[in-house]
Amino acid sequence: MAHLTVALRKKEEALTHALTTLVLSVPDQAVREAALRQLTQDVHSARALLATGQQVLLGQEAAATAHTTTCLAQAAGGAAHVEMADMTAVIGLLDIMVKPLGEVRKRSGVKCKVTEWHERTGTPVPARVAASEWPVVEELMTTYFACRQFARGTVDIRTQLNGALHRLRTGCLWDELPEGYGPWQLAKERQNAWFRKGFWPVLVEGLNRRGAATPVRREPQVPPLEVTVTVASESVKHDTRSTL
Repeated sequence: MAHLTVALRKKEEALTHALTTLVLSVPDQAVREAALRQLTQDVHSARALLATGQQVLLGQEAAATAHTTTCLAQAAGGAAHVEMADMTAVIGLLDIMVKPLGEVRKRSGVKCKVTEWHERTGTPVPARVAASEWPVVEELMTTYFACRQFARGTVDIRTQLNGALHRLRTGCLWDELPEGYGPWQLAKERQNAWFRKGFWPVLVEGLNRRGAATPVRREPQVPPLEVTVTVASESVKHDTRSTL
């Protein structure tokens, strides 16, 4: 795991270095884009390999814990072996009430490809981009988009980028984007254009070097639940259908 962590850090440092030097050292835009794509893919591969290793370790730890628990139960004289009749009697004394606290919002239409990419790769969402950080971002943007008007539109592009990042962090719909981020239709169009061009992964990787990134917002599959458990003096007749 230590070796994988070092390898990932080196690949991330190489990508960060490339983001600031390729613009000046490599005049050919196609070569720059190919190099950045390869470096970004290397970072994703190293990150996925590290995540797999962590999952293997967690599985081994869980197996070791289960084995220890079994040994302790056996050492206690077999106290873990409970007769089915006794278990049924205990369960019968429990009165469990589950109450949903709200509803799960169901979204229609095609899922956002950018959101799907963040979920699939596990890439966190960068924090807000400050005005002092914008010149570096804009310079990188011009290596992907020859028309500088795209980066300097009538609507502040930094504000719109922060709006797209806000949507990914909060999970709000595009038309729920606060007005302070400008027209949501334009923000959506720009984000999708950056993703189709291959610029979005490079942009996100660069911004995440600053730290303070957060996971993309995932829609819950069930609403929040309130679970109440009481113990009755005699077995409860469970004849009421669940509200779920």
